[in-house]
Amino acid sequence: MAALNKQIATAAMMGISATAALAGCSSSDATDTTNSPSTSSSSAATANGADPTPGGDYADGEYSADGEYGTQDSSIGVSLTLDNGVVTEVGVEPHATNETSRDYQERFAEAVPDLVVGQDIDDVNLDRVAGSSGTPDGFNDAIQKIKDEAST
Repeated sequence: MAALNKQIATAAMMGISATAALAGCSSSDATDTTNSPSTSSSSAATANGADPTPGGDYADGEYSADGEYGTQDSSIGVSLTLDNGVVTEVGVEPHATNETSRDYQERFAEAVPDLVVGQDIDDVNLDRVAGSSGTPDGFNDAIQKIKDEAST
């Protein structure tokens, strides 16, 4: 029963996040676009009404970095593929060994592709995702490292 309640709560949070993200699509505020869910990596930018032309100059390719966050030396691995400055694939590897932290990182990792794939990397900056408020800081740190590496 507790597992069912947890699943329902997670689904409700995802629905609220998706609703807020869709409302943000009509805004000109660039930070709102990071929460726009997408289901197709090849057409996500145009399907969400976003301009598919990227803002920065980045080399196409596959990149990975570990992002650090918090005060307890927490980290999370991020790998992604860039095509013309747009994230076409993303993966998140939890590094936590503590059961609670690992749970947050795993739920975060499951939610990230829907929020990031199809987005210009310059627009990717996650806040609270799947109930996790610390893990996005590590993700954003890894994204910055990847941007630095991919800059042309």
